[in-house]
Amino acid sequence: MRSVQYFGSALALAGYAFSQDGKAASSKVCDKETKICYSSYSDKDSGMTFGIALPKNVTDPYDAIIKITAPIANQWAGFSWGGNMVWNPLSVAWPNGKSGTISARFAFGISLPQPYDQAEHKLLKGTKTNSTHWTVNALCQGCTGWQSNEDVRYALNGTGTTEFAWAYGTSAVEDPARNDSAFNVHAAWGKWTHDLNAARIDNFATLVKSNLLTAPIAAPIATTLATSALPASTAKAAAAIPASCSGAGSPVFQGVLASGWKATKIAGGLTSPRSIQFDTAGNMLVVQSGKGISYYVMGDDGCPKSNKMLVSLNSLNHGIALSVDGKTLYASSMTQAYSWPYDAAAGTVGTRTTIITGMVNGGSHLTRTLAIAPHQPNLLVVSHGSNANIDAGAADKKTARAIVKVFDLSAVPSGGYNYASGGYNAGYGLRNEVGITFDNNNLLWGVENSGDDFKRNGKDIHQNNPAEKLHFIGDVTKPNDQWYGYPSCFAVWQPSDFTDKTFKVGDWFVQTPSTTMNDDTCNAQAVKPMLPLFPHSAPIDLKFDADNTNLYVTYHGSWNRVPTTGFKLVQVPFTKGADGQYKPTAPITSTTGAVDIFWNTDVTKCAGNGPSFSSGCFRPAGLAFDKSGRLFMTSDTSSNGELWVLGKS
Repeated sequence: MRSVQYFGSALALAGYAFSQDGKAASSKVCDKETKICYSSYSDKDSGMTFGIALPKNVTDPYDAIIKITAPIANQWAGFSWGGNMVWNPLSVAWPNGKSGTISARFAFGISLPQPYDQAEHKLLKGTKTNSTHWTVNALCQGCTGWQSNEDVRYALNGTGTTEFAWAYGTSAVEDPARNDSAFNVHAAWGKWTHDLNAARIDNFATLVKSNLLTAPIAAPIATTLATSALPASTAKAAAAIPASCSGAGSPVFQGVLASGWKATKIAGGLTSPRSIQFDTAGNMLVVQSGKGISYYVMGDDGCPKSNKMLVSLNSLNHGIALSVDGKTLYASSMTQAYSWPYDAAAGTVGTRTTIITGMVNGGSHLTRTLAIAPHQPNLLVVSHGSNANIDAGAADKKTARAIVKVFDLSAVPSGGYNYASGGYNAGYGLRNEVGITFDNNNLLWGVENSGDDFKRNGKDIHQNNPAEKLHFIGDVTKPNDQWYGYPSCFAVWQPSDFTDKTFKVGDWFVQTPSTTMNDDTCNAQAVKPMLPLFPHSAPIDLKFDADNTNLYVTYHGSWNRVPTTGFKLVQVPFTKGADGQYKPTAPITSTTGAVDIFWNTDVTKCAGNGPSFSSGCFRPAGLAFDKSGRLFMTSDTSSNGELWVLGKS
């Protein structure tokens, strides 16, 4: 499992810290104060030391002691029990006054690792902070074994060697007294090989008992979503949008609305809420990344009346769809897609079935968006992103990366389709088409996250190029082997950045033209987008209104642009042509085709650059319209994600 995961591969990198001869880099160190002997590793570059102590009996499940010592400049430090950023328990620690705080976390994607309720830390003596260093010493129960993203139990071999990883950040955590505090992206990371057999000690339980700190240091983690009934809203609705929803609480972040619009927070306290799906009874289903699918019974006023967890499955991270008859629910993890028999009225699911396997385990883009063709309910559309910023292998559609594929649900083979070899293509060369949706003609559209860190013939153009894209993909009932440009062809947003050639907005360009791949090659071979969108905005969902006069798109927010951009909901006006086809009102040469609807007061305060709390900003993710035409949106910041409803006032 560990060999196919990764630790921050899409983020700022630091050097690995393996021993050069392949042997364990740890050594035995005994602490005079606690009498505990650790298998310990010190990293000279970060100035940090990590010690592990285990019981003699290391049969799964077993406990462990983790000791982290770091320079005071390292505002937090992370320890990965599986050697990866995602899909293994993390112990994240930081100084807290003269003591310290440690938090059990789990990352299900490249985002802020969420509180992990399957592990618990108990602070031990030796936890302290002085003027130069801080140390956290803690028992961890639940750190040495976990459920992998393939739903298989994995446990560390306590009598052998294993690969661990560290990371640290140089900006302070949001609230050092809380072990559910948010923290920003790491400054550096590394890995090493550790000898766990040398970590086994005598009298483990006795030493733990004698060193336990009796007073709690940090506030407890609030990890569960309430499943009890919520009081009905007593507020009078303004038009179709409620003035407030009981139990929702105040917005975490303030926003600005376009004239004539209203937005109301309807729920909070969610774990990375992503896609939304309304069922045939009007209930709202929300994917909570790393947790599962929650079920909301909705009132006529647009407020939730009650909620519960419908599916508890931590491998789910984004994709959700419902059969046209409403009786089958579909959802996806990074590597698989599943189905469940679904009863909308009862809010229950039956036995899970695997319908697709073999999607890439890892890489830069982890979501697998799902959509059911409304006119062909046996067709499931599945989007799969690239493996990296520039994934050269994705130029071959057989890799089944940077692609959208279609699968016939009426003929699912035993064990499910293999994504790469099964189904047929709906278009490839689509770098990361996170958002896909159908128009009223049952034709597919998508929004693409384009690339980062771009140069043209060595000249930096990355700040305002390349454009994100709105794509017309078309009729999914027929195989489509058209190429949409990636990993070679990209769309111009700011032509003035190019000094070697005159471009217009929306023109194709390549980073380094050659005789075999150049701008003209793109014009001859690649399908152009229907509309360019502002670079680095990270569009991840899109939905048409009832008559397709407008398309709404969530801009999840930039990764590494300075200043940040995105973090808003936009509206793209559409028109219906004489041929009956829908298209954006603005031409491909326009930079004003998307209009801001709901945005943060100061986007420069939004924290991009990877896993973070996006301090000061909400972060739009999923969208869905209910039967009354109200638009619902998720904001997936940190552990206090929110649900919103928007509409014209």
